Amino acid sequence: MLNGTDQTAKPYDIYARVSRIARKNNKKKNEPSTGGQVAICRLRLADLDLPEGKVLTDPGRSAWDPTVKRPAWDELMDRLERGVSGGFIVFDLERFTRQPKDGERMIELAVRGLGVLDSESEYDLTTPNGKKAFRDAINAAAYYSDRLSTRARRGKRLKAMSGEPNTTTRPFGFEDDFVTVREAEAEIIRELTRRFLAGETQHALVRDLNARGVLSSKGRPWTVRSLQLLLLRERNCGRILYTDTETNVKSIAGHLPGKPIITEDDFDRVCAIYAARRGSEAPSETYLCTGIAFCGRPDCGKPLTGHPVDALKRYEDGSVRREYRCGPSSSGKGCAKISVDQRGLDDAAGAIAVEILSDSRHAEAIESVTRELESEAARLDLAIAEAERVAEALADRLGRGELTLSRYDIANRPLDERIAKLKAEREALGDTAPGASRQPSREHWQKRWDDADTAEKRELLKMALRGRRLVVDPASLKRAERSDVTRRLRIVSAEGEDLPDTTRTIADVIAARAAHGGLVSTPSAPDTRWSKRRTFIEEYKNRILDEYENAGPGGRSALLRREGLHYTNISSWRRKRVG
Repeated sequence: MLNGTDQTAKPYDIYARVSRIARKNNKKKNEPSTGGQVAICRLRLADLDLPEGKVLTDPGRSAWDPTVKRPAWDELMDRLERGVSGGFIVFDLERFTRQPKDGERMIELAVRGLGVLDSESEYDLTTPNGKKAFRDAINAAAYYSDRLSTRARRGKRLKAMSGEPNTTTRPFGFEDDFVTVREAEAEIIRELTRRFLAGETQHALVRDLNARGVLSSKGRPWTVRSLQLLLLRERNCGRILYTDTETNVKSIAGHLPGKPIITEDDFDRVCAIYAARRGSEAPSETYLCTGIAFCGRPDCGKPLTGHPVDALKRYEDGSVRREYRCGPSSSGKGCAKISVDQRGLDDAAGAIAVEILSDSRHAEAIESVTRELESEAARLDLAIAEAERVAEALADRLGRGELTLSRYDIANRPLDERIAKLKAEREALGDTAPGASRQPSREHWQKRWDDADTAEKRELLKMALRGRRLVVDPASLKRAERSDVTRRLRIVSAEGEDLPDTTRTIADVIAARAAHGGLVSTPSAPDTRWSKRRTFIEEYKNRILDEYENAGPGGRSALLRREGLHYTNISSWRRKRVG
């Protein structure tokens, strides 16, 4: 008997966590490993004769930083909220959380009689004393983390003011004390700065350094990125930079003793050159179909990967065009003969996923959404109950005269709006009782797809395919069908065998989405973006020819990319002008 309720019928999950994964040369033994924590928790459950549930671990995850996601902790709370487990056990409560709000969330769940154990204690969250002990333990963990963070920030600032960088790696150009200049490397920094200010490219500087056998302070060859970090390092001009880890604000904490490697004027000029450069294309989000779509050539079958294509005309919104292609990769895999437009394939894959998931034959998808709805319903029920308790407390204070009517209205109005919103969301879920018959509608899956980010869409697509493969065949030789992605798709088994039912599913998807204009290109409305022949007037030809002849080698390529032309256009126009 735990918490006054018989929980022996349900297992107790084991949760273990460490803030950072110990290195081999780290001799500190401040906390046991996740394996050691799990072993101690199992021994404790055996002593109490309690069944063991799922073992969940979060190695290298902070419980103090709210921005850090802990997948195992999220799964633990989900299992508790859905009633899968009867409670949980941790080595100590610091492993569970260092945030008081998480403790309050656990106390709200205690009405179900959930048990909370650590390696030495048991917390009865249905009694005032048990709640107090639980809150005190979590508050102590939060206080310890806050104090440790303050001390760490103060220590880093003191190191910065004394000239020491917050790193254990020797900076290039300095000795092991991080302050004394190593003249041989300092001269290289001065040379690189002069050549960069004179207009030499980063690639030329990197090639020269590596050809001369100059290595970084870590003993590695130079790259464009490492060169940029070296040239933009404040320490080169003697400045000591400090970054507040809490606000991420950078400030100059002081200056190094002695003469700096380069002058502040030269350093500021280098920073100005980098700042004036046009930013590169923002990194794309994770490609939806990378590793999910495969090459359809019989002699290949390798997975497709996403890449930007700067040489092609940009999308209408101005972003760089991207495509999926079949290698070749650094390992030599891939035929390099299959490519497909990213947006076209992503849109078609989304339509296929929604079609499959909304099909009643896919019981796994139905079971998954049922569990999700039950968990969401439990969360909303708890939130509604808590909001209504607050509303009753306000009304009680108003009745006793502790609040004026105007202050009660101000406090209660947003609360009423929140309760109404929560109830509307709860009603929209419908009947979530276990065993209730439920058929997820097409609208449900479409909304879920539209609201998901790229990572969530990948999971939905994998759920729909269920281990099968999305195959992209070679493009059609017919010009009008070449850009039509939907004509090239097949779904095959993991062994590569065609599946007739899924082939019909794709055909149904294409027909349904074409009727609503949903796909980038469809059989009924082929994409003619590249099939229409361009025409040029003589004035345009002469202007482009003059600009091409006056441009340098790099400028000529840029001109062709900007205008969407090929060298054969220039050759033809030049022959006609001469001839």
